[in-house]
Amino acid sequence: MMNRKDHHIVRKIATKFLAAWDSSSRLSESPRKFEDNPQQTNPVSEILRYADLDYIKTIMKNPDDLISFAGGWVNHKAPEKLRDAYKTISSDINLFHISGGYSATLGEREFKKAICKFEKKLYGMEIHEDEIAVGSGSTQLTMEVLRVLLDPKDKILLLDPTYVNFVPQLTVGFSDIEILRFPIIDENEWKFMADEKIDEFSNFILNEKPKIILLTSPDNPTSKILSDEFIKKTLEAVKKVGGFLIIDFAYKELVYEDKLPSYFSWPPNDNFILLRSNSKWCRGLGRRLGWIEAPKFVINAMESIQSSTILCPDTLHQMALTKFINDSIENNILTDYISDTKKMYKHAAKKTADLIKQNLEFKIIEPDGGLYIFMKVDTDGQKFVQEMLKKTGVLFIPGWGFGNAGKNAVRVSFGPLVNDIPKIEEGIIKISKILKQGN
Repeated sequence: MMNRKDHHIVRKIATKFLAAWDSSSRLSESPRKFEDNPQQTNPVSEILRYADLDYIKTIMKNPDDLISFAGGWVNHKAPEKLRDAYKTISSDINLFHISGGYSATLGEREFKKAICKFEKKLYGMEIHEDEIAVGSGSTQLTMEVLRVLLDPKDKILLLDPTYVNFVPQLTVGFSDIEILRFPIIDENEWKFMADEKIDEFSNFILNEKPKIILLTSPDNPTSKILSDEFIKKTLEAVKKVGGFLIIDFAYKELVYEDKLPSYFSWPPNDNFILLRSNSKWCRGLGRRLGWIEAPKFVINAMESIQSSTILCPDTLHQMALTKFINDSIENNILTDYISDTKKMYKHAAKKTADLIKQNLEFKIIEPDGGLYIFMKVDTDGQKFVQEMLKKTGVLFIPGWGFGNAGKNAVRVSFGPLVNDIPKIEEGIIKISKILKQGN
């Protein structure tokens, strides 16, 4: 039997679908807002333009000489045992036949059981499969959970800077909500100030009463990990205002140090939701699969939306990852693989940070995990990116899309070059030489 909160969620979803039906006569006008100013709606489009080959060809004589620190993706090898899992399925006529069928709307139970084992093995987390919904990556799931939880006039709180795609998702998907930003960087010292602002952030939540606080840890673009104290105080404030704390853990398996914050092991509760991804830890960027860990009333509500969007997550990917997780846990292949992967990115992060400090007079935020270094360039970040690409063939991503704090900054991604440290060095030195010529 559903409780009062469950009834509210289900009723809200039904109302949203009816409203969408009633407004269908206006749909023909809707695309015009994208035609008028597409970049205003989605800064990701402008950022990705820099990495477009045709755009690069207009600037460089030979695009093959490009050294890119722009890509937000990992470049380590996927687990060999995962590839074996796909082989097992594809070589078996019955399994391959099954992989072409519909999955359950919220994901296959066997896969969700494997996720529970995964979380228990890596983080000691106790979670039930009914608290998991599987989807086509965390981007899709972010949109779905926001549709479930947000009502007109609600507020959602983001840090500044934060993941570049959050604001576009909110802008595209919701027309009557308020997006709040909380600055987390001292722009003069170029220091990540989360711990120093714990009380200020909590009071901000209590005063503004946002429905959702959406965070990432490790963060993108700063690659910082939010502390236990910060998350504990934030969750306390969230509970007082009756909201939800959602943490996107896309880079959870790429934390450099073995000692992890305690909240990495917290299961979901009525006010706490986790977004998880297959993209980064096992290089499944194009094998679109992710999951959300949330209280059952949220999971139940998501089924109503997901059945009308993706219908179901990919069956083949679930089968393969299920087999890989189950097999690799038994013989510690999983933990060894993740440990080796962490070491690889930690090494690349240190080398990149050291090269910047040795060759460039720019302040950086030292990463704790993930793929990025956020670098202050003391000038307009977008102009800096354009100038460096033209003069050196080295590409960064301008920081403005991540928030106001990034207007005079760039994001340096060592992810695509994790296996090519000499190329990282070559790129940084090219920038250094041009800057010295300018002086």
